[in-house]
Amino acid sequence: MARMRSSVSVLVRAFLVSALLAGASRAAGPETSTLDQDPDYRDGVAAINAMDYEKALVIFHRLQPERAAAPEVANWLGFAYRKLKRYPESKRWYDQSLMLDPNYLPALEYQGEWFIETGDMASAKANLAKLERLCGTCHEWQDLDQSIRKAEGK
Repeated sequence: MARMRSSVSVLVRAFLVSALLAGASRAAGPETSTLDQDPDYRDGVAAINAMDYEKALVIFHRLQPERAAAPEVANWLGFAYRKLKRYPESKRWYDQSLMLDPNYLPALEYQGEWFIETGDMASAKANLAKLERLCGTCHEWQDLDQSIRKAEGK
């Protein structure tokens, strides 16, 4: 009986540690998405990685109606439009992504880069501060910090 309680205790501790670690990794920013299982979503991300932003727009616009609640899709639309320097459309999609999830780290980073590109450094720094509150110096914070420093010539 004592051996069984000890085994249960070990399992409970392992579960708690894994739950804590999962929470910590989430705080560092999403490296994956539940959408990663969707081949169309993967194709859209592949188009982004290949810098084929027009193709990415076609894919993500096709996905958007069925994934309207996914901040990831709106964020990638904002990203692709920004890379094409189509700033009004980009802003619309970043705003949509952050409306769906105000703490969505990638959208906060990329919207911050949008602010830099459109001359609103104060808002870029506000996004940087929000990222720091949410995730410390996670990679989204680091990337936006580097973009701000570059824009300021530091």
